[in-house]
Amino acid sequence: MSPTRIIDPHVHYWDPRTTPRQISPLVKMFGRWPRLLDWAGRKATPTPLVDFVGDTRYVVAPHLPATFSADSGHHHVDGIVHVEAGWSSRGVLGPVGETQWLDRLEEPPLAIIGHANLSDPAALERQLDAHSLASGRLRGIRDTVSAHPAPVVHTWTDPARLSSDEFRNGYATLGERQLSFEMWCYSNQLLEVAALADAVPTTKTMLDHMGTPAGLAGPFGGVGETAADRDRIKKQWHEGLQAVAEHRNVHVKLSGLLMPICGFAFHERPSPPSTSEVVDALGPHILFGIETFGAKRCMLASNFPMDKVSVSYETLYDAFIEIVANAGLSAAEQDALFADNAAAFYRLVEEPKDE
Repeated sequence: MSPTRIIDPHVHYWDPRTTPRQISPLVKMFGRWPRLLDWAGRKATPTPLVDFVGDTRYVVAPHLPATFSADSGHHHVDGIVHVEAGWSSRGVLGPVGETQWLDRLEEPPLAIIGHANLSDPAALERQLDAHSLASGRLRGIRDTVSAHPAPVVHTWTDPARLSSDEFRNGYATLGERQLSFEMWCYSNQLLEVAALADAVPTTKTMLDHMGTPAGLAGPFGGVGETAADRDRIKKQWHEGLQAVAEHRNVHVKLSGLLMPICGFAFHERPSPPSTSEVVDALGPHILFGIETFGAKRCMLASNFPMDKVSVSYETLYDAFIEIVANAGLSAAEQDALFADNAAAFYRLVEEPKDE
């Protein structure tokens, strides 16, 4: 049974040709020569980050509403939630430029998750005020906290930051302002996430990509090299998810597991995976997420274009439909996973009124 509707709650829009991203200067300089651009991008980017992306084509190419619409193919997507995507304008109010840009798109997202610095109280207040003025679509903030002990797995921030008092205070500020927090971390950090959610239960939180278990399905960056390693990663991941799920202020996105870092290695194959292969790969993990958090606190998402390196949108959502249809869930629960939970969590309005 197909879902009544689809709202994709995790999409990144960008255009390196016209918006400020770290790769933008190279795109403007070498964009007419794709091979030279790929070479220059790899030379200018730390190896762990190149490995994380898997294929630089999906970072240097624009990903705009028209691109997304073409990718979605036979799946009718009612709308998307944009999650901040590395906008690199300088200055305290630099991140607000992304919210302004998104709000002015011909087909803007239903909701926007912006970026702000939770560890800097003065900057945070100014950024939140400016984001809110920039768009009535603002629903939350992502301030990436992903950090991993393996040196070849890209770490995005200071590992101690997630547990710091400054970060906790910023996290609490979001709840006071009726904004959600988009938590993207690695699986080794899930117990810290549980502790944060316990300390500040008033901030609604979305755990992105099920906590991103590096090396879960195969070797990546020196982790998950053996079956014993992968069993340990899976056990730690499951225990972390269970600890987080005890806190009712945390919901989870069943997404992102086809990023190269999780180890499925579909991006290295000469041909893309079939729907049945994706069902086999993702099915047990998605079902574990639903069992652990309950269908009312889960939502399916594409993480496009980051997962595009491994799978087409049509195949991914065909797999989602098959996994959910075979899970013994009611029609209402299936609709919740594909759209209704996202609409409730992000307070979506299908046709936002002009400001």
